[in-house]
Amino acid sequence: MPARRTNQSKSRAPTTMTAPESIALAIKQIDEKKQKLKKAFDGLQAHRSLLSPSFNLSWSDIDSHFSSLQSSLSDRFRLLQSDKTEPPPAVTTETPLTWPELRTFCENMNGKGLGKFMIDNSNKRLSIKPELAQAIRSSSSPAALVLDAIEGSYHCSPSSSADARRIFVLLLEALIEVKPNLTNELRERARTLASDWRLNIGNKPSEALGFLHLVVVFELVSVFNMEEILDYVFLISNCKQATTLSKKLALDYSIVAGIVHKLLHTGRLLAAISFIYEFEMTDRFRPVNVLKTSLYNSREAAKRVCAQAGNSLKAQNEATDKELSALRLVIKVIKERNLEIEFFEEDLEESVQELENLRARTRQASKLASPANPPKRPRAARCNNLTAPTQSQQPPLLPDPRHGLQVNPFGFVNSTVPGVNVPYGNQLAPYGSVPAPAIAARPVYYEQQTGYGLRPQYQPPYYPQ
Repeated sequence: MPARRTNQSKSRAPTTMTAPESIALAIKQIDEKKQKLKKAFDGLQAHRSLLSPSFNLSWSDIDSHFSSLQSSLSDRFRLLQSDKTEPPPAVTTETPLTWPELRTFCENMNGKGLGKFMIDNSNKRLSIKPELAQAIRSSSSPAALVLDAIEGSYHCSPSSSADARRIFVLLLEALIEVKPNLTNELRERARTLASDWRLNIGNKPSEALGFLHLVVVFELVSVFNMEEILDYVFLISNCKQATTLSKKLALDYSIVAGIVHKLLHTGRLLAAISFIYEFEMTDRFRPVNVLKTSLYNSREAAKRVCAQAGNSLKAQNEATDKELSALRLVIKVIKERNLEIEFFEEDLEESVQELENLRARTRQASKLASPANPPKRPRAARCNNLTAPTQSQQPPLLPDPRHGLQVNPFGFVNSTVPGVNVPYGNQLAPYGSVPAPAIAARPVYYEQQTGYGLRPQYQPPYYPQ
């Protein structure tokens, strides 16, 4: 009996994994767990009205945070493995690969299989990326391998084309890192592929992004018209790779300055900031004033959203969300570019808090103004009616100017709905309800003393006098 128990316990002993293998497996499972988290978040969003007003996270914020952590963990894990200088004697170990399939495809020069495998796992591309360049290096011809991968999957079904384009960019970025040897035959294959690719670009940044990577990797700039190339650079200007690709295209200073001018005069102000700093043009353009104009534009856009929807509570919520998002982006740029000295960060954060409080109050008012069985009333009662309400009408959202209400420091006035402010499109507010001025015609400054107040005069903000 004892012997039988011993054999039985041995047969049930679990297979133990080494610490590196456990870590590699955990990193590989991050994408799957993130998908489960998104499902839970979507379910939570269905009950958003029950959440605390301070809960203002979006899935993009969560996804960006976890993607950054995942990339950092993968990099540190590979660094930790490479730092092991004294492995146990008589034991040869290699850094465990999270995606060993990549190397298998590359060593066998199976580009078509590599492309299909990556597209099938496109939702895990962030964990694939750290190992991709090293896997491609193991092939006998990296450039030919990547061309095979793209050509084998280029004409995929429309339902998966977006995933396919992301994977093509990932492959081409890895190939840039590898710095492959190019032959005339390979460049001719790439030229044919690029010629077909450009026919599908239209106004789609994802297509332009892949095309420009192909042009850069296979040195095809001279094959295409420079004006066309610059149009595609402008199209992808909001992508994080835009400035990197522009440098690899060897665009000279005057051409980049023209791109910045176009970005400024078409309202892509934060994209212009990236080009200004990456190409060291702060002496020619004023990034601080560009950011201040971006703040002003976000306020004007929010007012238009409210005006177009009759200043309804729903429109106020939408406008506040848009302005909050724009304000947070500007704060992020200020911190990344070390511009805190040019702004009173506390005032910007105070503006964020004020908008968050406003959003909470308008949502609470929406609940109070929406009984279980609301009585039907004329459509005019929901608009900006400044006349006294009848018994069959709800009080108007905007206050009656005869009541002598005071304007608060943020330009808001108290609504007739208790606890709700009306920041947009209100005749008593200092900005009024007017369309935003054209960027090129009437740019503005902001008072730093109040952080978010508008000077009465307009001055050219972008260029030194």
